[in-house]
Amino acid sequence: MPLRLTILENILARLNLLPVPLFDTPLAPGIAKVLVAACELGIFDALSEQSLSLEALAEKLKCNPQGLQLLLQLLISAGYLRLRRGRYINTRMAQRWLTSASPISVAPYIIHSPDIVAIWDHLPEVVRENKQAMRMPYDEDASDPSTAAALARHYAGLAALAMALGGEVVNRVKIPAGATQLLDVGGSHAAYSALFCRKYPALHATILDIQPGIEAGKRTAQQTHLEKRMTFICGDIVCEDFSKDLSSSYDVALYFHIAHLLPPEINAAVLEKVVQTLKPGGVLVFLDQITDQTHHSKLASLMVQFMALTMTTVGGTCYPFPTVKSWLEQAGMSHVRRHRLLTPGATLITAKKR
Repeated sequence: MPLRLTILENILARLNLLPVPLFDTPLAPGIAKVLVAACELGIFDALSEQSLSLEALAEKLKCNPQGLQLLLQLLISAGYLRLRRGRYINTRMAQRWLTSASPISVAPYIIHSPDIVAIWDHLPEVVRENKQAMRMPYDEDASDPSTAAALARHYAGLAALAMALGGEVVNRVKIPAGATQLLDVGGSHAAYSALFCRKYPALHATILDIQPGIEAGKRTAQQTHLEKRMTFICGDIVCEDFSKDLSSSYDVALYFHIAHLLPPEINAAVLEKVVQTLKPGGVLVFLDQITDQTHHSKLASLMVQFMALTMTTVGGTCYPFPTVKSWLEQAGMSHVRRHRLLTPGATLITAKKR
């Protein structure tokens, strides 16, 4: 965690003898900005294979040594770097989570995080009026260069997060014996499809999404060398009836992190179409932030509430488990089950087609 307190500092904070609000602001946002800058500059990648002196690192990154040193000292205090015998080195945390050599690097999501933080600039407006304050990025003109860049950061960040944390989800899901066809509804970056295909060699994935998402998914397919096991269909899952052409074709369908983007009646309608694409006995896998499934975890509760706030700002919302269960059962699914994940913030729900 970015704020690393000593034992004494923790005690003083618990006794309310330290001004804890100052830890949340400006210290925490400041450390976040430092981390984003470090990822954008490529500091962790530069130190991935070997430790470097200040001068060598500055030359490699084309930075002023004195300016770079200010950033490096903050990264040391925050626990991302160490200084040994005049040379900088990644900590184990940075090496695992922030270098491109790691298959579970979340650095692209870190780089994307300022786009999320910018949404919170509308917080006073949302609190006063409790209504949408800005549009979804998907609703903007993707031909605009700034929008295209923002969408690229968005999809790259989500793909990185899925690759880093999705393994647990895939391991918890039991797909039908002999399954060969998976439909990833709104799957965009296709990272979850890639993880399922890796685990199940006989599985072929079809990713259905809008064009910017499809472009991101094709990049994932290339990066994971799964181009031959992925098919991409460009379409609007809300406005188009994709179930007509795909009826009863799939053993498994994914509905991952879609529900919070849509109002309840739209979710119910889209899930009905998803269920129609499943074979009898097919499995629907649902993943999202579920408001009543934080399992007494402070971290999970915080993440779910932040998602609820963010989604309210852009016109979405988060739902409780009974609501999701009712959508699935009305669409023709049974055996609706929720599964607790070790990774906080999202709830896995599975159901079987009657």
